[in-house]
Amino acid sequence: MAKTKKEKPDILKLDDKEYEIGAMTDQQKMMVAHLRDIQNKQASNKFVADQLQVGHDGFVNMLRASLNDPSPHDPGDEND
Repeated sequence: MAKTKKEKPDILKLDDKEYEIGAMTDQQKMMVAHLRDIQNKQASNKFVADQLQVGHDGFVNMLRASLNDPSPHDPGDEND
């Protein structure tokens, strides 16, 4: 006979207190869902912001190196 796995109740910790989500009203559950969605979006946006910062820094470094290069040749300029 297979043992059934007892699941822990879904708990929300807010202001150092724990609340069982299953015991909340539908409106409270909706607010928890919104908060979780917002937290996920914040994490995703931070991830994108980190990528943008690294890309920005890379282009600044490439431009700085290019401006400090004494060679006036532009590889994209066919008239050189």
